[in-house]
Amino acid sequence: MIFDLGGTLVDWPGWDEDAPRRWSLAYEYARSVLRGRPIPDVAAFIRAMRAAELAHWRRVEMEQASQPPSEVVREGFRNLGIEATAEEIAATLDGYGRAVRGWSIVFPDARATLAELRGRGYRIGLLSNTWWAPEWHNADLELHGLAELLDVVAYTSALPRSKPHPSVFREVADRLGVEARTCAMVGDRTIDDVAGALGAGMRAVWKANDRPWPRPAEVVPTATITALAELPSLLREWGGP
Repeated sequence: MIFDLGGTLVDWPGWDEDAPRRWSLAYEYARSVLRGRPIPDVAAFIRAMRAAELAHWRRVEMEQASQPPSEVVREGFRNLGIEATAEEIAATLDGYGRAVRGWSIVFPDARATLAELRGRGYRIGLLSNTWWAPEWHNADLELHGLAELLDVVAYTSALPRSKPHPSVFREVADRLGVEARTCAMVGDRTIDDVAGALGAGMRAVWKANDRPWPRPAEVVPTATITALAELPSLLREWGGP
């Protein structure tokens, strides 16, 4: 079993509304530790970094591309007309990592569902489209008691491509030591998670939601659930343990 992260196992409440505040905290931290060239004012900094984030997600959508966090922040500085030094990038990333710590909330049935599946003998993987550093996500998984229930984790910030590219699904299957055709992907997005998994030869379970993600009529999940707690019975219907 392979799970998406955001919108599936955990959520970040008020993402669009709260993101500027998180970048402002990163700004204040970077200013406190950097010496030498001053960073421009906070409003310009927030606009530049948010623009870099949005540009990253457009590339994911249009090209199934990926970037490490350092490149997103570097692009943010370029939006300000600055070629950032390694020190400036590191300080900004450190500040942002501190700012987002503890932001996510875990869905109420996530831990119990993963624990039950692990108890039945399923190997569990995680595949997340993200520009965030793996250690930021791993800290959230530890905080929510999910890390110990995952056999492998894969973040596209550390991979050359993003979902729905089939290579990232096969990468997780390889890390789990199984063939892609024996895997099922669970996620909240019909293109990234469902279409991507089906294209890689996996089953795909859509976690239904009313968020404004695209839902092409031609993308038909293998199964649909409204809550993770429905998975154990679904897997029994499929003939699993």
